[in-house]
Amino acid sequence: MERAIVVRGSLKDPKHIELDEPVTEVEGRVELVVRSEPPGTPAPYYVSATLESWQRAFHAWVEQHDRSLPLPPPDSLRREMLYQDRY
Repeated sequence: MERAIVVRGSLKDPKHIELDEPVTEVEGRVELVVRSEPPGTPAPYYVSATLESWQRAFHAWVEQHDRSLPLPPPDSLRREMLYQDRY
């Protein structure tokens, strides 16, 4: 499976990119493609959202789940059960 790291930032000049957040972990080969966003591209939700809008969106997401489903047994949520193929 291909993994990707999306790095957002601003191109200050042809040789300097200012990152929004630091990249702390990268393994293997990396290809960096720099392209401009089309004019009028809205900012990502996490940049433009207020705390209140995050809370409203989270609560709306929680409320859309079916509460009649039974809860999983606690033992099934242990790390060993979640990652059986890694042990």
